[in-house]
Amino acid sequence: MAALQDGDPAGFTVARHGFDRNQVKQFVEKSESESLRLAAERDDARAKAADLAAQLEAARRDIAALTERLDKIGTAAAAASAPNATERSARALHLAKTQASEITTRAQAAADTAWSAAEEASSALQERYRNLLADLDRQHAEIHAEHESIMTKARAKVEAMTTAAEARTKEIDDQTERERQRVEQQFEQEMSAKREELRREIEAARKASTEEARKRVQDATDEAARRIATATGKVERLTALRDQVAGKLRGTHDLLTQSSKMLEPLEAEAELMSDTPPNAATTHPMQRPTPNQRNHSPAR
Repeated sequence: MAALQDGDPAGFTVARHGFDRNQVKQFVEKSESESLRLAAERDDARAKAADLAAQLEAARRDIAALTERLDKIGTAAAAASAPNATERSARALHLAKTQASEITTRAQAAADTAWSAAEEASSALQERYRNLLADLDRQHAEIHAEHESIMTKARAKVEAMTTAAEARTKEIDDQTERERQRVEQQFEQEMSAKREELRREIEAARKASTEEARKRVQDATDEAARRIATATGKVERLTALRDQVAGKLRGTHDLLTQSSKMLEPLEAEAELMSDTPPNAATTHPMQRPTPNQRNHSPAR
Protein backbone atom coordinates (compact mmCIF):
# COMPACT_ATOMS: atom_id res chain seq x y z
CA MET A 1 0.00 0.00 0.00
CA ALA A 2 1.39 3.38 -1.00
CA ALA A 3 0.07 6.67 0.31
CA LEU A 4 1.05 10.31 0.21
CA GLN A 5 2.30 11.34 3.63
CA ASP A 6 0.35 14.32 5.01
CA GLY A 7 2.42 17.31 6.01
CA ASP A 8 5.48 16.22 3.98
CA PRO A 9 6.89 19.44 2.47
CA ALA A 10 8.98 17.50 -0.06
CA GLY A 11 5.96 15.61 -1.37
CA PHE A 12 7.58 12.15 -1.14
CA THR A 13 5.38 9.07 -1.05
CA VAL A 14 5.68 6.62 1.85
CA ALA A 15 5.38 2.91 1.03
CA ARG A 16 4.27 0.44 3.72
CA HIS A 17 4.33 -3.34 3.34
CA GLY A 18 3.11 -6.09 5.70
CA PHE A 19 0.02 -6.80 7.78
CA ASP A 20 -2.64 -4.31 8.63
CA ARG A 21 -1.88 -3.03 12.11
CA ASN A 22 -5.56 -2.87 13.04
CA GLN A 23 -6.17 -6.44 11.90
CA VAL A 24 -3.09 -7.68 13.78
CA LYS A 25 -4.20 -5.81 16.87
CA GLN A 26 -7.72 -7.25 16.61
CA PHE A 27 -6.33 -10.77 16.13
CA VAL A 28 -4.03 -10.44 19.14
CA GLU A 29 -6.86 -9.09 21.28
CA LYS A 30 -9.16 -11.91 20.11
CA SER A 31 -6.45 -14.51 20.81
CA GLU A 32 -5.82 -13.10 24.25
CA SER A 33 -9.54 -13.07 25.08
CA GLU A 34 -9.85 -16.66 23.74
CA SER A 35 -6.87 -17.73 25.85
CA LEU A 36 -8.40 -16.11 28.90
CA ARG A 37 -11.74 -17.81 28.19
CA LEU A 38 -10.08 -21.24 27.73
CA ALA A 39 -8.05 -20.74 30.89
CA ALA A 40 -11.26 -19.87 32.74
CA GLU A 41 -12.97 -23.00 31.34
CA ARG A 42 -9.95 -25.10 32.32
CA ASP A 43 -9.96 -23.71 35.83
CA ASP A 44 -13.74 -24.28 36.05
CA ALA A 45 -13.33 -27.91 34.88
CA ARG A 46 -10.57 -28.46 37.40
CA ALA A 47 -12.74 -26.97 40.11
CA LYS A 48 -15.65 -29.21 39.12
CA ALA A 49 -13.35 -32.28 39.08
CA ALA A 50 -12.00 -31.37 42.50
CA ASP A 51 -15.56 -30.89 43.77
CA LEU A 52 -16.62 -34.28 42.35
CA ALA A 53 -13.56 -35.91 43.92
CA ALA A 54 -14.45 -34.32 47.23
CA GLN A 55 -18.06 -35.51 46.88
CA LEU A 56 -16.79 -39.04 46.01
CA GLU A 57 -14.53 -39.08 49.02
CA ALA A 58 -17.39 -37.88 51.23
CA ALA A 59 -19.66 -40.60 49.78
CA ARG A 60 -16.98 -43.21 50.45
CA ARG A 61 -16.70 -42.04 54.03
CA ASP A 62 -20.48 -42.05 54.42
CA ILE A 63 -20.68 -45.57 52.93
CA ALA A 64 -17.92 -46.82 55.21
CA ALA A 65 -19.61 -45.30 58.24
CA LEU A 66 -22.98 -46.70 57.16
CA THR A 67 -21.48 -50.16 56.59
CA GLU A 68 -19.80 -50.10 59.97
CA ARG A 69 -23.03 -49.02 61.62
CA LEU A 70 -25.02 -51.73 59.81
CA ASP A 71 -22.48 -54.33 60.88
CA LYS A 72 -22.82 -53.25 64.49
CA ILE A 73 -26.59 -53.20 64.27
CA GLY A 74 -26.67 -56.64 62.61
CA THR A 75 -24.35 -58.16 65.15
CA ALA A 76 -26.34 -56.74 68.04
CA ALA A 77 -29.63 -57.86 66.53
CA ALA A 78 -28.34 -61.35 65.85
CA ALA A 79 -27.20 -61.75 69.40
CA ALA A 80 -30.38 -60.42 70.99
CA SER A 81 -33.11 -61.74 68.69
CA ALA A 82 -34.65 -65.04 67.73
CA PRO A 83 -33.46 -67.05 64.70
CA ASN A 84 -36.06 -65.41 62.42
CA ALA A 85 -34.92 -61.99 63.46
CA THR A 86 -31.35 -62.93 62.67
CA GLU A 87 -32.33 -63.98 59.19
CA ARG A 88 -34.26 -60.73 58.58
CA SER A 89 -31.37 -58.71 59.91
CA ALA A 90 -29.00 -60.58 57.66
CA ARG A 91 -31.19 -59.86 54.64
CA ALA A 92 -31.48 -56.19 55.61
CA LEU A 93 -27.74 -55.97 56.07
CA HIS A 94 -27.15 -57.63 52.70
CA LEU A 95 -29.63 -55.26 51.06
CA ALA A 96 -27.94 -52.24 52.69
CA LYS A 97 -24.53 -53.42 51.56
CA THR A 98 -25.85 -53.96 48.04
CA GLN A 99 -27.35 -50.46 47.92
CA ALA A 100 -24.17 -48.95 49.37
CA SER A 101 -22.10 -50.78 46.77
CA GLU A 102 -24.35 -49.52 43.98
CA ILE A 103 -24.12 -45.96 45.33
CA THR A 104 -20.37 -46.26 45.57
CA THR A 105 -20.12 -47.66 42.05
CA ARG A 106 -22.30 -44.93 40.55
CA ALA A 107 -20.40 -42.22 42.43
CA GLN A 108 -17.07 -43.67 41.34
CA ALA A 109 -18.28 -43.88 37.73
CA ALA A 110 -19.58 -40.33 37.81
CA ALA A 111 -16.35 -39.12 39.38
CA ASP A 112 -14.26 -41.00 36.85
CA THR A 113 -16.38 -39.66 33.99
CA ALA A 114 -16.17 -36.07 35.28
CA TRP A 115 -12.47 -36.38 35.93
CA SER A 116 -11.86 -37.82 32.45
CA ALA A 117 -13.93 -35.04 30.87
CA ALA A 118 -12.04 -32.45 32.91
CA GLU A 119 -8.72 -33.97 31.95
CA GLU A 120 -9.73 -34.08 28.27
CA ALA A 121 -10.98 -30.48 28.38
CA SER A 122 -7.85 -29.38 30.18
CA SER A 123 -5.65 -31.19 27.66
CA ALA A 124 -7.60 -29.69 24.76
CA LEU A 125 -7.39 -26.25 26.29
CA GLN A 126 -3.69 -26.62 26.94
CA GLU A 127 -3.11 -27.83 23.38
CA ARG A 128 -5.17 -24.95 21.97
CA TYR A 129 -3.38 -22.51 24.24
CA ARG A 130 0.00 -23.83 23.08
CA ASN A 131 -1.13 -23.56 19.45
CA LEU A 132 -2.30 -19.99 20.01
CA LEU A 133 0.99 -19.10 21.68
CA ALA A 134 2.93 -20.68 18.82
CA ASP A 135 0.77 -18.80 16.28
CA LEU A 136 1.26 -15.57 18.19
CA ASP A 137 5.01 -16.16 18.41
CA ARG A 138 5.13 -16.84 14.67
CA GLN A 139 3.09 -13.74 13.88
CA HIS A 140 5.17 -11.69 16.30
CA ALA A 141 8.34 -12.90 14.59
CA GLU A 142 6.87 -12.05 11.18
CA ILE A 143 5.72 -8.64 12.36
CA HIS A 144 9.08 -7.98 14.00
CA ALA A 145 10.92 -8.98 10.83
CA GLU A 146 8.57 -6.84 8.73
CA HIS A 147 9.04 -3.98 11.17
CA GLU A 148 12.81 -4.29 10.96
CA SER A 149 12.60 -4.34 7.16
CA ILE A 150 10.33 -1.28 7.15
CA MET A 151 12.58 0.55 9.61
CA THR A 152 15.66 -0.28 7.52
CA LYS A 153 13.97 0.99 4.37
CA ALA A 154 12.67 4.03 6.25
CA ARG A 155 16.13 4.86 7.61
CA ALA A 156 17.61 4.51 4.13
CA LYS A 157 14.86 6.68 2.69
CA VAL A 158 15.28 9.24 5.48
CA GLU A 159 19.00 9.37 4.79
CA ALA A 160 18.32 9.83 1.08
CA MET A 161 15.70 12.50 1.82
CA THR A 162 18.10 14.20 4.24
CA THR A 163 20.85 14.22 1.62
CA ALA A 164 18.44 15.55 -1.01
CA ALA A 165 17.11 18.14 1.44
CA GLU A 166 20.62 19.28 2.31
CA ALA A 167 21.49 19.57 -1.38
CA ARG A 168 18.24 21.45 -2.02
CA THR A 169 18.93 23.70 0.98
CA LYS A 170 22.41 24.47 -0.32
CA GLU A 171 20.99 25.19 -3.77
CA ILE A 172 18.35 27.49 -2.26
CA ASP A 173 21.01 29.22 -0.14
CA ASP A 174 23.20 29.78 -3.20
CA GLN A 175 20.25 31.05 -5.21
CA THR A 176 19.24 33.32 -2.34
CA GLU A 177 22.77 34.69 -2.08
CA ARG A 178 22.88 35.38 -5.82
CA GLU A 179 19.48 37.06 -5.66
CA ARG A 180 20.61 39.12 -2.68
CA GLN A 181 23.74 40.27 -4.51
CA ARG A 182 21.67 41.10 -7.61
CA VAL A 183 19.17 43.08 -5.52
CA GLU A 184 21.98 44.92 -3.73
CA GLN A 185 23.66 45.75 -7.05
CA GLN A 186 20.37 46.92 -8.54
CA PHE A 187 19.68 48.95 -5.42
CA GLU A 188 23.11 50.58 -5.59
CA GLN A 189 22.56 51.42 -9.26
CA GLU A 190 19.14 52.88 -8.56
CA MET A 191 20.49 54.85 -5.60
CA SER A 192 23.38 56.17 -7.72
CA ALA A 193 20.95 57.25 -10.43
CA LYS A 194 18.67 58.86 -7.85
CA ARG A 195 21.62 60.61 -6.20
CA GLU A 196 22.76 61.95 -9.58
CA GLU A 197 19.23 63.08 -10.41
CA LEU A 198 18.91 64.69 -6.99
CA ARG A 199 22.29 66.40 -7.44
CA ARG A 200 21.14 67.82 -10.78
CA GLU A 201 17.87 68.97 -9.24
CA ILE A 202 19.75 70.60 -6.35
CA GLU A 203 22.18 72.27 -8.76
CA ALA A 204 19.31 73.53 -10.91
CA ALA A 205 17.46 74.74 -7.82
CA ARG A 206 20.64 76.42 -6.56
CA LYS A 207 21.15 78.16 -9.90
CA ALA A 208 17.50 79.18 -10.00
CA SER A 209 17.72 80.45 -6.42
CA THR A 210 20.95 82.34 -7.19
CA GLU A 211 19.40 83.89 -10.30
CA GLU A 212 16.25 84.75 -8.38
CA ALA A 213 18.30 86.27 -5.57
CA ARG A 214 20.43 88.22 -8.05
CA LYS A 215 17.30 89.46 -9.79
CA ARG A 216 15.72 90.45 -6.50
CA VAL A 217 18.93 92.23 -5.42
CA GLN A 218 19.06 94.01 -8.78
CA ASP A 219 15.39 94.96 -8.49
CA ALA A 220 15.95 96.16 -4.95
CA THR A 221 19.04 98.12 -6.05
CA ASP A 222 17.12 99.70 -8.91
CA GLU A 223 14.21 100.50 -6.61
CA ALA A 224 16.60 102.01 -4.06
CA ALA A 225 18.34 104.05 -6.75
CA ARG A 226 14.96 105.23 -8.03
CA ARG A 227 13.83 106.16 -4.55
CA ILE A 228 17.17 107.88 -3.85
CA ALA A 229 16.88 109.82 -7.11
CA THR A 230 13.32 110.80 -6.23
CA ALA A 231 14.36 111.81 -2.74
CA THR A 232 17.36 113.70 -4.11
CA GLY A 233 15.10 115.58 -6.53
CA LYS A 234 12.75 116.41 -3.70
CA VAL A 235 15.67 117.56 -1.53
CA GLU A 236 17.01 119.66 -4.36
CA ARG A 237 13.59 121.22 -4.93
CA LEU A 238 13.19 121.82 -1.21
CA THR A 239 16.70 123.32 -1.06
CA ALA A 240 15.91 125.64 -3.94
CA LEU A 241 12.61 126.52 -2.29
CA ARG A 242 14.40 127.08 1.01
CA ASP A 243 16.94 129.35 -0.73
CA GLN A 244 14.13 131.17 -2.46
CA VAL A 245 12.24 131.61 0.82
CA ALA A 246 15.46 132.66 2.54
CA GLY A 247 16.05 135.26 -0.17
CA LYS A 248 12.53 136.52 0.22
CA LEU A 249 12.93 136.61 3.97
CA ARG A 250 16.17 138.57 3.63
CA GLY A 251 14.44 141.02 1.30
CA THR A 252 11.56 141.35 3.72
CA HIS A 253 13.99 141.88 6.59
CA ASP A 254 15.80 144.59 4.65
CA LEU A 255 12.51 146.20 3.78
CA LEU A 256 11.43 146.13 7.39
CA THR A 257 14.72 147.61 8.47
CA GLN A 258 14.35 150.44 6.01
CA SER A 259 10.76 150.98 7.05
CA SER A 260 11.71 151.19 10.71
CA LYS A 261 14.26 153.82 9.94
CA MET A 262 11.69 155.81 8.07
CA LEU A 263 9.30 155.69 10.99
CA GLU A 264 11.73 157.04 13.59
CA PRO A 265 10.62 160.61 14.97
CA LEU A 266 12.42 163.78 14.04
CA GLU A 267 14.32 165.88 16.60
CA ALA A 268 11.54 168.49 16.87
CA GLU A 269 9.00 165.70 17.43
CA ALA A 270 11.22 164.20 20.06
CA GLU A 271 11.56 167.49 21.91
CA LEU A 272 7.85 168.09 21.68
CA MET A 273 7.14 164.71 23.07
CA SER A 274 9.51 165.24 25.92
CA ASP A 275 7.64 168.44 26.91
CA THR A 276 4.25 166.71 26.88
CA PRO A 277 2.94 165.64 30.31
CA PRO A 278 2.88 161.92 31.06
CA ASN A 279 -0.88 161.72 31.18
CA ALA A 280 -1.13 163.32 27.84
CA ALA A 281 0.45 160.35 26.25
CA THR A 282 -2.25 158.12 27.57
CA THR A 283 -4.95 160.32 26.22
CA HIS A 284 -3.31 160.87 22.81
CA PRO A 285 -5.28 158.86 20.36
CA MET A 286 -2.59 158.52 17.72
CA GLN A 287 0.69 157.29 19.33
CA ARG A 288 3.39 156.30 16.88
CA PRO A 289 4.80 152.81 17.54
CA THR A 290 8.41 152.33 18.38
CA PRO A 291 10.71 150.47 16.06
CA ASN A 292 10.65 147.41 18.29
CA GLN A 293 6.89 147.41 18.27
CA ARG A 294 6.90 147.69 14.52
CA ASN A 295 9.27 144.76 14.23
CA HIS A 296 7.08 142.57 16.49
CA SER A 297 3.79 143.60 14.97
CA PRO A 298 2.09 140.95 12.84
CA ALA A 299 2.34 141.29 9.10
CA ARG A 300 -0.75 142.11 7.20
